Amino acid sequence: MLEVTGKQATVAIGEFKSKIGLSRLKKVGHRSENDRKVAFVSASTADSMRDRQLKFKQDIDVRGMRADEAIQTVTYFIDDAVQFNAKTVRILHGTGNGILRQRIREYLNTVPGVRSYRDEHVQFGGAGITVIELE
Repeated sequence: MLEVTGKQATVAIGEFKSKIGLSRLKKVGHRSENDRKVAFVSASTADSMRDRQLKFKQDIDVRGMRADEAIQTVTYFIDDAVQFNAKTVRILHGTGNGILRQRIREYLNTVPGVRSYRDEHVQFGGAGITVIELE
């Protein structure tokens, strides 16, 4: 409730404001921090999420992308990996001049769900692949 004027109250629901008579309102107690929040997901959203989870691969190839494109792709990839409880994922960025590798690792330093990252073993791609351990 935003304000009370006479026998009417101005309430906000999201960005929408409305005036409602006080007689139509019911006083409720404050929620405690321990109260659970319940989220509802539509069936189509649940199906879409399940489909994404089934198609999720723990490797991604960003070779040939510009750095900003690669960072955006890696952002979505890491989000999905965390959501689907993957513990280890790999990013194939190639060696080249090392710019893409550097920018991706700078980004990974800012991601809370990333526990650590390292070069892949030399036999499996070495510095051209970053292996990420997630929490």
